[in-house]
Amino acid sequence: MRRNIRVRWTALMALSLVQTAGFAHVTIAPRESGTSAEQRYTVRVPTERDTPTVRIEAEFPAELFVVSIDAKDGWRIETTTGADGKLVSAVWSGGRIAPHESDAFALVARNPARSVTLVWKVVQIHEDGSRAEWVGAQGSRNPAPVTTIGATESTSP
Repeated sequence: MRRNIRVRWTALMALSLVQTAGFAHVTIAPRESGTSAEQRYTVRVPTERDTPTVRIEAEFPAELFVVSIDAKDGWRIETTTGADGKLVSAVWSGGRIAPHESDAFALVARNPARSVTLVWKVVQIHEDGSRAEWVGAQGSRNPAPVTTIGATESTSP
């Protein structure tokens, strides 16, 4: 009987891991970059629901200096700047990411001069008004994507 319980427990844990691994999240590439580098970043947004994504709101890490945001066919870009004129966020709207598909949005930024973990807060809004807020801590159900900045060489744009 103990063996039967152990087998069931193992199967349940394996199923749980498969379900977690299948969960798609907003991601940022690259996941690692060098200090003071000018880096092209790509924000990948999947639509996990049965209704299209129609708006993406991104808050840029305070330590990052966004140089430019690439235009995207079918999408409008609205930016917000801080009092110092630095880009602090962007909203992509007017386009659609169909259910069970993904799309990528690119920008170029200058990394900070010190090693740090950049936390990107991204909210996606679906056509039905529902939201997926990718702003949580690592390991949570809706983790914010992160980039580790270190004293390594990075890829330039």
